[in-house]
Amino acid sequence: MDKPRELPNEDKRPEGEPKFKYNEEIVGVPLSYDNIEENRVKQAGGIDTNRYDPAKPIDFIPPVPKFSVSDIVYRLSDKIRHNNLELDQTIYSYKILILTPLHNSEKTLFRFAREIRELQYAHELISIAFGEDGSTDGTVEEAKLIIEELKTSGFLSGDWEDIHQRIQQYKRRQHLARARNLLLKNALSDEDYVLWIDSDIGDLPEDIIQHLLFAKKDIVTPSCLIKQGLTVRNYDKNIWRETPLSLENQKHMRPNYLVIEGYGSTSRIYLPDLRGEGRIVPIDGVGGCTLLIRAKCHREGLDFPETLFDHHIETEGLAKKAKTMGYSVYGMPFVEVFHF
Repeated sequence: MDKPRELPNEDKRPEGEPKFKYNEEIVGVPLSYDNIEENRVKQAGGIDTNRYDPAKPIDFIPPVPKFSVSDIVYRLSDKIRHNNLELDQTIYSYKILILTPLHNSEKTLFRFAREIRELQYAHELISIAFGEDGSTDGTVEEAKLIIEELKTSGFLSGDWEDIHQRIQQYKRRQHLARARNLLLKNALSDEDYVLWIDSDIGDLPEDIIQHLLFAKKDIVTPSCLIKQGLTVRNYDKNIWRETPLSLENQKHMRPNYLVIEGYGSTSRIYLPDLRGEGRIVPIDGVGGCTLLIRAKCHREGLDFPETLFDHHIETEGLAKKAKTMGYSVYGMPFVEVFHF
């Protein structure tokens, strides 16, 4: 096993000296299990990866590990999946605003539009807005065509916003946060919920909106996965729950450290590994692959942090901020969307 990078040392600046200067470079730091011996990693719990083939369904729900040690998501039997995906016959009347940032998305927009058209939720209750961000391909032209097509399919309204010029200087995650906030500001009207969906989504359940509304939470997200042959892997590693170890690690970080996931090992638990707790589970971080937020949360000031918020930014920063504002943040590990 490769030796993960060492955790940052506690800030030792002289007393009275400002701990964070805004011109200080932001440092990205993964919450790796540096001080955990290999045998402790094996004792993290979860499924025995040497015993079960990830390409074949299993007839039990893996136990929740102490922290995630693999991005492989074991497929479950149809019976288990059905029991954890069954919905009642509630007919919802909430207005839904779908927001999708775009950047060089020409090749994925056709698939995206197909997934949106096949949604079983009442189309007349859905509005859609794209935020186009300086694409150099045919994204703008394709987006305009798709908006018109969706209108003819019964969707309430559609629009697109050119947001590139106002955020050109932001670094990647700051840039993404700013893009989302501008799109939200320009598009949100009288809707009850905002559904963020990435343009490169590959497979979206037709009843995804009903599943997310079923949770009755302020903020809720499904598992975002990717298929690699017969193996399924966790794709959106920004969806996680803190652990005692990950929280302890963050206590000793300098204020300018940005926690990042997906770069080696982690000391957190990713959403697919929480299936052993049930179909709706509390989490601490969210991604933007597919994310439902009660619109009143946005109206009351919840946005995507464009600077560090408790060592996080953009979607993960939003989750951290939401909790400080008293909003509920949950995941639905059995509900699965697939990245293209």
